[in-house]
Amino acid sequence: MFEKIVNGMLHGNFKTKFFLWAIFLFSMGALALLLLAFILGLPMIGAGGIGCGLFALILSQSISLNDLSKEKKAKKGKTRKHKNKKAGKKAASGASLEESGEEMQEAGKEAEKEITEEVSRKKREREKAQFLFGMNEKKMKKLFKEHGVNQIHVKVMIDSFPKGNIEQAPAFMWKTDRMLHFLVLTGTAQEFEVPLADIKGILLVKNVPADPETDYVPFKLSNFITRMFQPYLPEYFESTNEGQLEVKKNTFRIEPGIYLTNTSVGNLRRVLLPGVAFLVDDKVNSSTQFNEYFKEIYRDSILCKNSVITLDEYKEQIGKTLDALLDAPISGKEFVNTIYALNKYRLISQEFVAEYTQKFREKNM
Repeated sequence: MFEKIVNGMLHGNFKTKFFLWAIFLFSMGALALLLLAFILGLPMIGAGGIGCGLFALILSQSISLNDLSKEKKAKKGKTRKHKNKKAGKKAASGASLEESGEEMQEAGKEAEKEITEEVSRKKREREKAQFLFGMNEKKMKKLFKEHGVNQIHVKVMIDSFPKGNIEQAPAFMWKTDRMLHFLVLTGTAQEFEVPLADIKGILLVKNVPADPETDYVPFKLSNFITRMFQPYLPEYFESTNEGQLEVKKNTFRIEPGIYLTNTSVGNLRRVLLPGVAFLVDDKVNSSTQFNEYFKEIYRDSILCKNSVITLDEYKEQIGKTLDALLDAPISGKEFVNTIYALNKYRLISQEFVAEYTQKFREKNM
């Protein structure tokens, strides 16, 4: 279809070239005016861009009808054979123009939608930055009082919450008997709550595409709020995809589709959700090759790598899990295989292997 449009623009008759080039130029003019309106912040220029876009859409819809009407009047005195031949060519040309017009109409609508969404997103970002930069300790205390923020609360960074139209925003979290409360600082202070019964686990979401240059822009500057929440910005890492270097981050999801940065989850688990399971959906956890003791330490290693728990906390969890393995009703072979598999995959050190192998021997003497 694109080839037909280009062919019509370059090799069509005068009418075909006129209509296709007019549609193309008005569409490009609409995009240029809308972008200029967004950059300069002038709505009148944006209105002009929308007008150009609408004219291009109307023109694209009327091409085949106008062309057909003009062709009929121009060829009225010719012979039937010649008429039929011309009519066939005209019908084909009209159909081609109609298809071309529909394609350009759809492309115009899609481009207009993308521009509108981008303008809306940029507007929300500006409003959020202005709100955050205007926040101070006095205003914060007032917000806490208005929303009844509990003294036992934690700071988190919401990477995204599509359902709530929230993206890269700081928040305070606290819980009551049955609810987990969020006070999110976007363009305003926005509060919502989630039933604790709905939160069955904290799910790791791996390898989320990221751009450190454009992510969390307001937090690249220093003020009252940004200093408070900078420790909860995501940690980035690099990976390759078909030879191309990509920047990624890991996030953690809780219901109903709230994605938190990796650095936010530690406080959340310790203070508000200590009994909620950590979930990883990958080959290791779904494998029958490893028992639950191996998988438990594997999950703890992921938490450590994502700064959810410290290295000392990880070592403490290893000791607890290996103590449970030591008391488990399993064979000596399974115990040894588990210990050596943990060491093979670098989840525990050789010191743990020696210590717990010795404990197993003493227990079974």
